[in-house]
Amino acid sequence: MAKSWFSWFDGKNEDTADRRAVVPRPLIDIGPDDIDPITGALYWDRFQTMLDAEQAQAPGVLLVIDLSERSNRVRNDDHDKTAEILPWLAQAIRQAVRSDDLLAHVDGFRFAVLLRGAPQQAGQATCDRILESVDNTIFMTAGGISRLGVTIGGAVFETDGGREAFATATKALDRAKRSEQHALLQ
Repeated sequence: MAKSWFSWFDGKNEDTADRRAVVPRPLIDIGPDDIDPITGALYWDRFQTMLDAEQAQAPGVLLVIDLSERSNRVRNDDHDKTAEILPWLAQAIRQAVRSDDLLAHVDGFRFAVLLRGAPQQAGQATCDRILESVDNTIFMTAGGISRLGVTIGGAVFETDGGREAFATATKALDRAKRSEQHALLQ
């Protein structure tokens, strides 16, 4: 972890895959009523509205993140453990994305991230950072430490190329889980 922080500070090993459009995307107005207080992520219905608007204006990448099979013990545990883990899981994902990307809590342990204006290479680099961030996070609960892993499915969409990005990303997530891959971006 220290090596990655030092290389970030000094600019060595700089990965240009996460470079976005030259013109920054305008900020999206997000109010306190749009944020889920448990996860700190957008509510799903507000995120869908933003996703539809973004797809009409610019290309990007949509990622859908869910717990991997190695986390089934947590998934099957009681509701209290779910409530304890969700904020930490959301934070681990948030740490791996840019500030202008949008994070939403879909349901259960499933999250979605909209990488605004990102090409496929940036989507893959973000998948790698999310996987690393979750792997490096210690999930403390009242019952002890939980070790979590995630699986990521993604879809690259073009400007006004249809509204099927979420369905495509969800199918990629399901295929990644079946094939035991960590991430699958289409």
